Amino acid sequence: MKKNSISHKFSAMGGQFELLTYCSNENLWTKIEEVLLDAEKEVARVESLLTDFKESEFNQINEFAGLRPVKVCREIIDVIKKAIDISIKSNGVFDISYASLGHAWRIAKADGRVLSNTERLELLNYINYRDIILNESESTVFLPHRKMKIGLGGIGKGYAVDQVYDLLIERGLQNFFINGAGDIRVHSAKDSPRLRRVGIKNPFSKDLDKTVGYLKLKEGSVASSGGYIKNNSEINFPNDHHIVNPKDGHSSSEIIASTVYSSTALESDTTATLLMNLNVPQALEYLNHNKVYGFVIDNQGKTHLSNRAFENFAQLSF
Repeated sequence: MKKNSISHKFSAMGGQFELLTYCSNENLWTKIEEVLLDAEKEVARVESLLTDFKESEFNQINEFAGLRPVKVCREIIDVIKKAIDISIKSNGVFDISYASLGHAWRIAKADGRVLSNTERLELLNYINYRDIILNESESTVFLPHRKMKIGLGGIGKGYAVDQVYDLLIERGLQNFFINGAGDIRVHSAKDSPRLRRVGIKNPFSKDLDKTVGYLKLKEGSVASSGGYIKNNSEINFPNDHHIVNPKDGHSSSEIIASTVYSSTALESDTTATLLMNLNVPQALEYLNHNKVYGFVIDNQGKTHLSNRAFENFAQLSF
C-alpha cells in the first residue's frame, strides 16, 4: 500500500503529542519528517519556558513571590496577559493564580492525602488574578504574597499546540492534525477530500478509547476537560481533581466533562477548563453569551449543548 501519511509521536507537557500530516509525494517525506522534528523541539521549548513543575524562567515568578519582581521574556508576559484577559472575560472563573492552592493539592496528592477545608480556605486568600502585577515596560511580573503562585496548566498546552500549528503552516504543510495530549488542532487544504473525525472521550469509562461521540472537522481546534484525568482518589474522593475552582477551592461535582470547538487551541483549552468550574446553567450561559460551540456532560450522563452546537449539530455525531 502506498504511504500517504507521516506520523510523529513524542511525550511532552505531561502527556502524549501526535503530529500527523498527509503527502503522497515520497520525495518530500524526508523534508516533512524534519519539520515534524522541529515541531517537537518547539513544544519542548515552550514547556521548558512555561513549566511550573521544575526550574524555568516562568517558575522564577513563583520562587520570588512576595519578595521582588522577576524579569521575564516578552513571550511569558504575553501568555500571562492572555490568561488575565480570559480571567476578566470569565469574571475570575479562569484564574492562573489557582496554583496558590493547586500546588498544595499536587503535593497532597503525591502524599496520598486530600487537602482539608482549613487548608483550602487559607490558600483561597492568595487566589486573585487582579493581584498579579505586570510591568510591561520593565518586562517584570510580581506576586505580592509569599504564598501566592501562578500556573499555566489551563492554557499552556493550548498555547503550545498553536505554536506548532503556526510553525507547520510557515514551513508549508497544508493537511495536518495536531493532538497535544487531548488539545487538538486541524488544518486542511481547500481540496481536502474528507473531514477529520475527532473522538470525544467517555468520562464514565476507564478505557481511553471509549467515546461518547465524534466531531467532524476541516479546520479549527477541539479541547476536552474532565476530572477523570488527574483524580485524587477515584474511590474516596471522586470529585477532588486537578481542576480547582478558584472561587471555593474545590472541584466541580455537577459537570464531569466539557468539550469546546474553537478557532485556536488556546481558546478551546481555556474555555473547556473554565467550564468545569461552573454548573450546567452557568456553563451554557457562558457558551451562549460568547457564541462558542461547546457542550458539557453532567454527573448523570446527560449532555448539554450550546446554541452554536445545536445550530451545527451535523458536525457532531453520538
